[in-house]
Amino acid sequence: MLRPMPSRVSPRLRASSLNLFFLFFRLGVREVPKCPFCGAELNHLVVYESIYSTHVYKVSLDRGWEWKYDSNRDVEHTAFCPECDKEIPFCNYIGGIEDFLAEKYIILRSDDPEIKRKGDLALFKGKVYKVIEESDDGMLHLELVKDETVADIIGAGLE
Repeated sequence: MLRPMPSRVSPRLRASSLNLFFLFFRLGVREVPKCPFCGAELNHLVVYESIYSTHVYKVSLDRGWEWKYDSNRDVEHTAFCPECDKEIPFCNYIGGIEDFLAEKYIILRSDDPEIKRKGDLALFKGKVYKVIEESDDGMLHLELVKDETVADIIGAGLE
């Protein structure tokens, strides 16, 4: 949490410090995503990886089990919040876990008070997102609008 500057600091220094703060914020000090269930700020997720492979056999009474081939291995990732242990529902989003941690893809409850929404667009933490999916359980799956000019225009309309 930011503390206010003492009143004895000159207004000019106060303004330059504020500009420095915004510069640091824009240059990479980023906010972290939050869990859609408990609201905890997340700098990591707990991920379980399951690897499935299929072995194909020809089975007959006279020759028994005869190996034919193995299929490609299928990999499935399941991510959980480290605070509340609930599964983060990634639906069918291709970008996955890294995009979630970078807030390029977020999952929020549709009744989250921080969201301003208009149609299939949403404003969250000053960024504009496109609604990819709204699931039956009240979760919004949002993807960051990448074009900064378009995001600024849309963001102004949502505020």
